[in-house]
Amino acid sequence: MTKDILISIKGLQFEDPASKHHENVELIVPGTYYEKNGTKYLIYEEDAEGMPEKIRTMMKLRPERVELSKTGAMAVSMVFEKGQKNLSRYNTPFGGLMVGLDTTDIDIAENEDDISVNIIYHLDLNYEYFADCRVSIKACSKEMGQTMFT
Repeated sequence: MTKDILISIKGLQFEDPASKHHENVELIVPGTYYEKNGTKYLIYEEDAEGMPEKIRTMMKLRPERVELSKTGAMAVSMVFEKGQKNLSRYNTPFGGLMVGLDTTDIDIAENEDDISVNIIYHLDLNYEYFADCRVSIKACSKEMGQTMFT
């Protein structure tokens, strides 16, 4: 895969697993890809609504483990590990939250032209269940992404 990429991130939250009510979030951003010592890295910046400063995000992809770190107006270091619950402090300009990520499944698929990551997890906020979540991440060359993500 090329160094300069497009990244699509689609999130889905079911606030009540029994209901059909859910919230979709989608983001498509340019980014950078590289691999070092068997770990794949996706790096990108995103705008934070109402904030003058961009948020820099770095994802480290390993089999059965995804680490996501954000710096800037919002800061967090989250770890998704299949079969594990991990806690992180999510700092925002409005205060901090304790975030619990109970990951039930991670699937990372890579070929020559792209990487796909799918994560299913339960989200807790301040030690209380909040939602069942699913996030899908797709990274590919900018050329391929212009046709894939439009």
